[in-house]
This record gives sequence, structure tokens and C-alpha cells, in this order.
Amino acid sequence: MGQDTVEELNKKLKIQSDIIKGYEKVLRLNEQELANADEIIRMYEQIIDYSRVELREAKETVQASSMVSNLSRDELMSAFDKIKSLEDANRKLREESLKFNKD
Repeated sequence: MGQDTVEELNKKLKIQSDIIKGYEKVLRLNEQELANADEIIRMYEQIIDYSRVELREAKETVQASSMVSNLSRDELMSAFDKIKSLEDANRKLREESLKFNKD
């Protein structure tokens, strides 16, 4: 009967050893999943940072484009004002010229 008890204890030890090995495998898999999750989180953080930079650059591009458009509009308005002034001056010169030609 003592021999049976040793064999039973050895079987129990083997079963417990197998259970421990199974837990160790599960633990290693969980650690690997955590490492993968950390890597995925880092990738998403990098994507978010990159998107933030891209958004800021896009806003700066839009602002620069708007400033250029405003400058172009201002220059165009100034050019139209100069043309109008020149046309007015030319009209006055023609009127003066007609006055001199009548006299």
C-alpha cells in the first residue's frame, strides 16, 4: 500500500507539474499579447502624432494660401484703382485737349 501511495503522489506531482507548465505557457502568451498591445498602442500614438503634425501643416498651408489670396486681391484692387485714376486723368487730358482745339 505504501508503494501505491508513492505512485499516486508521483502521478499527482506530474499532473501538478503539467498544470504549472500549462499556466507558464498561458503566462508567456499573455506577456506576448501585452507586448503586442504595447507595440500597437505605440504605433497608434505615432499615427496620432503624425496626423497632428499633418493637420497643423495643412492649417498653415491654408493660412498661407489665404494670405496670398488676400495679397493678390489687394494688389488687383490697387491695380484697378490705378487704372481708374489713369483713365480719369486721360479723360481730363482729352477734355483739356478738346478745349484747346476749340479755342
